[in-house]
Amino acid sequence: MDVKIENIIEKLRKEGVEGAQKESDNILAKAKQQAEDIVAKAEKEAEKIVGNAKREANAFQENSKLAIQQAARDGELLLKERIRFLFDQVFKAEVDEAMKPDFIQTLIIKLTEHWRKSEEVEVTISEAEQRQLEKHFLNGLKKIIKNEITLKASPNFTHGFRIGLKGEDVYYDFSDESIAEMLRAALNPRLKEILDTQHG
Repeated sequence: MDVKIENIIEKLRKEGVEGAQKESDNILAKAKQQAEDIVAKAEKEAEKIVGNAKREANAFQENSKLAIQQAARDGELLLKERIRFLFDQVFKAEVDEAMKPDFIQTLIIKLTEHWRKSEEVEVTISEAEQRQLEKHFLNGLKKIIKNEITLKASPNFTHGFRIGLKGEDVYYDFSDESIAEMLRAALNPRLKEILDTQHG
């Protein structure tokens, strides 16, 4: 009887140990598989994060490069525009300096010396220069050119004048803006060439 009980106990113990060992092996295998899955997933996620970071870094670098290039182009255009503006200011200042009343009188005389004496000359001029011409030169002008002269003030003129026959649409424009425009037209191709030259 004792032998049978011992055999039963040994069998139970053996089956229990083997079952526990088997269960333990299953648990360990599952745990190992889960650990491997977690590591693989983590590695995949890390690769994805690194890939995204690289793409974002490349995009940022490219955007920064484009922004710097655009800023350089904008700065260059602004500088060219500023240089052209300064040239315009110089043109106008030089014209303003040249267009003194006595010089205007000389130009009027030269322009009208071949015009028919019966035609009336109309001179459009700034208000300040109209007063000076009327005060100092108008009578002398009338004696020299023998034409009837009408001086007409215009708020559109700061210096210079426009001259033509009264009632006609044809005239000579010697306003500061017109002369500055002619100077710009003459100089701008060369100025543009200089400004557009790329220095390496």
